[in-house]
Amino acid sequence: MIDVTNLERQHVEVKELFKYIKSNINNIETKEILDKVVLNINTLAGKLIVHMNSEDKFLYPRLLNNEDSKIKTMAKEYIDEMGDLHNKFKEYKSTFNTKNKIIENKEMFIKETIRIITLLEDRINKEDKKLYPQIKTM
Repeated sequence: MIDVTNLERQHVEVKELFKYIKSNINNIETKEILDKVVLNINTLAGKLIVHMNSEDKFLYPRLLNNEDSKIKTMAKEYIDEMGDLHNKFKEYKSTFNTKNKIIENKEMFIKETIRIITLLEDRINKEDKKLYPQIKTM
């Protein structure tokens, strides 16, 4: 059995950041809120790096070596999917990781924030509902 408790905790933390960012992206005219949104985007980036590194170095290699072909296939699909998602988030972060970048293109910031958070939420929910329960039964 693989213990995914830490990964699940990281998901909770990341979802809290999603919640704050989504609930405040339409209020970025206020300097204090804009500052907090930028801080949360950069905090999210750091947490996602730690989380993805944990998965890449520990979780997925073990799953790829699992005897169960269903687990191996699922792991391979998740790895392929995550690579693209990771690149999309890196692009988003480099586009909107400062106040000036956000202020220069507020409409695009709002649109892209909703898009990237939705993609990340879908991925996390998929792991929480499909992958992690499967792992816990191994």
